[in-house]
Amino acid sequence: MTRRYVTAFACAAVLALGLTACGSSGAKKASGAGPLTLRFAGSSQGAGYPTPFAAIRGPGQLLTTFMFDTLAFPDVTGQPKPWLAQSWQESADGKTWTFQLHPKVTWQDGKPLTSADVVFSFNYDLHGPGEATGVAQGINYIRNVTATGPDTVVIKLKAPEASFLSDIAGAFGVAIIPQHIWAAVSDPAHFQGPQSLIGSGPYRLKTFDLSTGSYDFVANDGFYLGRPTVQQFQIIPENNPLVALQQGQLTSASTSNGVFPQAEFNLLSKSFKLLTAPGEFNEALFFNLAGGSPYNQVDFRHAVAYALNRQDMLDRLADGRGVPGSAGGLGPDNPYLDNNVASYPYDPAKAKALLDQLGIKAAAGATFRTSPDGASLTIPLLASAADIQQAQLVQQYLRAVGLNVQITSVDQPTSDAADASGHYKMAIVHFGGLGSDPSGLIQRFASSSKSKSFTRVTGYHDPAFDKLAAEQATTVDVAHRKQLVDQMQVLLANDLPELPLYIPEQITFVNAKVFHGWAYTPACPPCGAGMNKRMLVSGSAAPAPSNSST
Repeated sequence: MTRRYVTAFACAAVLALGLTACGSSGAKKASGAGPLTLRFAGSSQGAGYPTPFAAIRGPGQLLTTFMFDTLAFPDVTGQPKPWLAQSWQESADGKTWTFQLHPKVTWQDGKPLTSADVVFSFNYDLHGPGEATGVAQGINYIRNVTATGPDTVVIKLKAPEASFLSDIAGAFGVAIIPQHIWAAVSDPAHFQGPQSLIGSGPYRLKTFDLSTGSYDFVANDGFYLGRPTVQQFQIIPENNPLVALQQGQLTSASTSNGVFPQAEFNLLSKSFKLLTAPGEFNEALFFNLAGGSPYNQVDFRHAVAYALNRQDMLDRLADGRGVPGSAGGLGPDNPYLDNNVASYPYDPAKAKALLDQLGIKAAAGATFRTSPDGASLTIPLLASAADIQQAQLVQQYLRAVGLNVQITSVDQPTSDAADASGHYKMAIVHFGGLGSDPSGLIQRFASSSKSKSFTRVTGYHDPAFDKLAAEQATTVDVAHRKQLVDQMQVLLANDLPELPLYIPEQITFVNAKVFHGWAYTPACPPCGAGMNKRMLVSGSAAPAPSNSST
């Protein structure tokens, strides 16, 4: 017996064309007023070259989704729903997945897209030149991918995998690339030029400037789900997005993780629609457990945690809008979050006592503590320029318990490279995805992880965690899987290789008079409000019709 998943695409196709048969009155008004263009605030920090193999961090990867499709893509509920694949079937044992592609799909250069391109894309990432870029990290449980017809793809797994759909078909799943272009590319991380940007997605990248972070996307008239309702959208770097929104230069703006003055908040609330969502992005403190003493000592890590006033940090840097992070590593709205793990409330006296027990003491009248052998002790703290305020507060809190913290501030690419290679003792790292499938914990903490990402914590090895991580990965029963993930979070909170400092609430103001389809997409922090391509294509914030199963 198999389970079959299919979307009611009669309704979805109507939405994709911007019509109103499914209740999308906003889409009709928008499309009736002429070409609809949206403008979003961007960043000049650098998102990398916009291909699946060269994009940097979540914002860069997000840009590629508009040009390159995945088999499925999340709707505004965050759940993967059919996209390039119009339906799929899962075998009774959970090891075989059969995807039926939309027929007569074409690449943006007019050539046909077939199942052979899908097979090529998976093999390119798993065993070909794409493997070295790390884009396919975490899916080595795939046994093979084959085509059984021009529109049919079969993916066989080594074992059932609970996170399979989100891993390969989520917002940042396996991007399908044209074989007729990429078959000749042996160095995908450096492949550039017009051909590198040809995909099957709903938008073409008309112009872009990597030095400023400016991007201009236009609708792909030949898109297989119909011409997108939002026919053009631009990403424009702005030093003050909220002011730009008020002046009509943007249609959407947020403060990211920064302070949002209450007076400005109240003023904008009168003219623009406010969207809020529980945070999935966090500022975290990483410890290098391979960095020697005292960083490899759990009592030292606990002492640091107790010394940090994370609520004060949240109040100062995000106006209190959010929560201190869970030491278990998941976000406040994640269905797998365990609220019963060690929480490390602010307790400088306890921090001092733990340091004393470790022999990290200060002589009478001295400001700073020394190592157990009496040598001076300096704590290096790496941070990107974007995280300098967080680093300065950590420095301040730790100084209060006698630790001398020395901050090294670098640009974002340098910080990411150092974090990925383990060239730090302690580091401030920011990233999202805390609302996504808990398989992300494997990539960040499991000994078996081959992740080359800056979010991989250096030096953490716990056999008990590894065993639980492996078991939960093949557990499809949700209740049982949650029990296993709960135990993983307990271990992480006790071992504390990473301390999430705070998770700011997602806050965005949007111009609802220009576009009615605004909504957040859970489990896709960079998608934010309105940056979900399904939403831009359909013009609707309504969830896609539910999958039916038989």
